Amino acid sequence: MTAAVRPDVAELLRAGWTNQRIAVHCHTARRKVAAARTALGIAPARPTLGAGSLETAFRTRVESLFCGHAVWTGPRNENGVPMVSWRNQRVSAYRVAFRSHYGREPQGVVLAVCGVPGCIAGRCLDDKAARDRTRGQLAAVLGLNHTSTHCREGHSYAEHAAYRPDGVRYCGRCDSDSNKTRKRGIAA
Repeated sequence: MTAAVRPDVAELLRAGWTNQRIAVHCHTARRKVAAARTALGIAPARPTLGAGSLETAFRTRVESLFCGHAVWTGPRNENGVPMVSWRNQRVSAYRVAFRSHYGREPQGVVLAVCGVPGCIAGRCLDDKAARDRTRGQLAAVLGLNHTSTHCREGHSYAEHAAYRPDGVRYCGRCDSDSNKTRKRGIAA
């Protein structure tokens, strides 16, 4: 072993880690890890695409906090959304946490509702369906539920009801149609 190779890097090289993974873990440049690999005469590591699972890749980047909350320590996209990289795909870490906790695919956008900044614990996440259900309950408590079963356009509230954060009900179908029309107008 040459004196230029850091002991922690050498240990991880011998353990079969990739250059990228070692560089991130040891806070060093990938080219330095590659040079250490060459100096030690260790063949390049070949990550297996089928190894592990999306949930395993997710769990390696989650740090548990107090009272069941957790924060993301991995990469984020340009909008600050935590992202999991697995099998050459990038997936929202919020969606992975939601699916892992609730055992179903989330509907719409997944958001943390606990108030802890950056929390990614599954129990603290809601999808659009859960938020609408909670907002509908708030509307009922506040007496905001109306007796009408359909919107002005004839869409059934049983199928298309959505709620603002203050509990006011609106037609999600009409809102979606309005957004599509507006986007077409901007694109034209």
